[in-house]
Amino acid sequence: MSAFVIGNLLGRFVLSYALVWFTAWFVLTRLNLREAFRRANHWGGLIATTTIFLLGLMTNEVPQ
Repeated sequence: MSAFVIGNLLGRFVLSYALVWFTAWFVLTRLNLREAFRRANHWGGLIATTTIFLLGLMTNEVPQ
């Protein structure tokens, strides 16, 4: 694997986690940072992160 592919995958996963954390912070915990991190690192948050990550991979077009 090239550095480009590894960087793309890591960046996509970090942005997926950030989306789940932001949703937990803004919607579920009413701006409580500790509770948002706890929910994002719980099994439900990790499943949501992985799902968003994989959906992003499935919808990505392969460059020619």
